[in-house]
Amino acid sequence: MRELCTNPLWPCAMTGAASALAGISDLGVIIHGSSGCYIYADMAVPDTLYSTFIVEDEVIFGTSERLCEVLESISQLYKKVAVINTCVPSVMGEDIGGILSDYDVILVDVAGFKGDFDSGWKSAIQALKPSCDGTKESVNIEGICSLDPFYRGNLNEAKRLLDLAKIPVGTTFFHDTYDSVKKPSGYFISANPDYNTGLADDEKSILGIMETEAVFEKLSDIFPDAETDLVFEQTEEADEILTKAGEKFLRKYDPPRIAVFSTGSYTEFACEILKRYLDADIVCAGARNREVSIKDGIKSGIMDHIRPVASAIEDSQPDIIIGSSFEHAKFPHIPFLGLTFPIRHIKMLYHRPLAGIEGSLYFMDSVLNTLKK
Repeated sequence: MRELCTNPLWPCAMTGAASALAGISDLGVIIHGSSGCYIYADMAVPDTLYSTFIVEDEVIFGTSERLCEVLESISQLYKKVAVINTCVPSVMGEDIGGILSDYDVILVDVAGFKGDFDSGWKSAIQALKPSCDGTKESVNIEGICSLDPFYRGNLNEAKRLLDLAKIPVGTTFFHDTYDSVKKPSGYFISANPDYNTGLADDEKSILGIMETEAVFEKLSDIFPDAETDLVFEQTEEADEILTKAGEKFLRKYDPPRIAVFSTGSYTEFACEILKRYLDADIVCAGARNREVSIKDGIKSGIMDHIRPVASAIEDSQPDIIIGSSFEHAKFPHIPFLGLTFPIRHIKMLYHRPLAGIEGSLYFMDSVLNTLKK
């Protein structure tokens, strides 16, 4: 059964596929659809995208000529080309696979009415068909999603930690070349488990200090020559910094009442760290894309429409909202911290992380400074 995407809080499947595929540097990505589809995807995805920009003539007489014209032009610039089919050609019922049968392209049929961002992301992975090459000499980084406002910071932090431990970096999903993506090595760590590839045998998330420490304990067994003690020194130091900062805050203020809205993994991460170091009262928590696992009976669930989000905030009256510009626009009088797409109230030129050691420090730094305003 198809899932409808009828709300503005989380993008459609087309944007999910574009976010994954456009992160591959030598893969040209064509949005086969109208200007509206392209403009939205181009706004959300920072990597280069192309479009067929179909108009009335193509809708009436067919899109094959226009699609092949754009494809032949883009093919000269990239090693490989991917075509993302959108709502209008899909409703027209054109056989896009047949039109492209003479071309060596990747076709991802993800019209917006077929699902949300996450389903498009998964469809792109299925279309790429990556498979581990069996090597055990490096570690791949996954969970790098270009829609995520923190993806570059997460990538930098993941690479920093692996370099610190003298562990070679393998493929990055998705911020790498086509050949690298097709044949990754055998080990993985994740900066954001919501956007894993499904290739790893078990989840190794560095989202959180304790989680990062646990990951590098496992990697120390896999890579006996690695200098993981250097990572453990930093996790211990960061834990002490956050503990002292939390205690200092609580000597002056009551535990804050906080509402958290993001994707599943970021919501769980935020609630865990806020409870651990600030004894925060999480008055409500909602994820855009899946059910979340949160302890202590916190009211939580899937909240992908603005109406239930607004209702939860109105009922709970938090001291701070952690979420997106949608929540901020609805409640501009409540202190706010951006955690998920879209974040439009500030410029984000600096690559802020959420994953790893620096990610936890940055997040708590931002929360404390927002609470004190």
